[in-house]
Amino acid sequence: MLAADKLLLQSNVKQRSIELREKELRLFNTNFSAVGTQSAIMAGFTLTSFVEIDLPPEKHAPKALLHMCVVLSICFNFICVAMVTFVTVLGGGKALRGQDGSMDVAVDGMNAERTFIFASFGIGVVSTLGCLLSAAWVLMEPEVAVMASILVVSTMYMVCSEARRIRTRFYLDEGESVKFSDMQSIFPNTPTKKGITASGEGSLRKGE
Repeated sequence: MLAADKLLLQSNVKQRSIELREKELRLFNTNFSAVGTQSAIMAGFTLTSFVEIDLPPEKHAPKALLHMCVVLSICFNFICVAMVTFVTVLGGGKALRGQDGSMDVAVDGMNAERTFIFASFGIGVVSTLGCLLSAAWVLMEPEVAVMASILVVSTMYMVCSEARRIRTRFYLDEGESVKFSDMQSIFPNTPTKKGITASGEGSLRKGE
């Protein structure tokens, strides 16, 4: 009777743990989808603007800067879109269709990919603003281009500084984030590493 109650308790706790991890999975999918959508919009806007703009042939330096910013914007925004697609599709598939313990592996992996995805998105944003700065010197009169450049550079500074400020405000230290590793001891059959169960039976057997 006690053994059956113990198994029932382990099953209930494990189910609740999976439900919590599933909330994390949905949160990552929502955040990544929002970032990917914005990157796709910026890439399409940059490409369309580049195709539609008639560039004067005499302004070589602004044209070169515009071309470079357009290429950077399109490349990094597409990198962001591609990474978001890979992570959400493959990570979600592993979490829901993988073997026991795949939910933890998938969620932790998606968490690890955030830095690269957000960095690509940030570079894409700055590159898109660089396209606007270059286009101002290609298409506008010098006096108007100076005013437009001040506005664009101020926007770049505000985006970078506010992103740093907001990241600092909501940054989680290693000890502040919620950990689910301490719950693995409740699930003796959940694999953590190859040949070693969560209760450490594999390592004990090797020592024996």
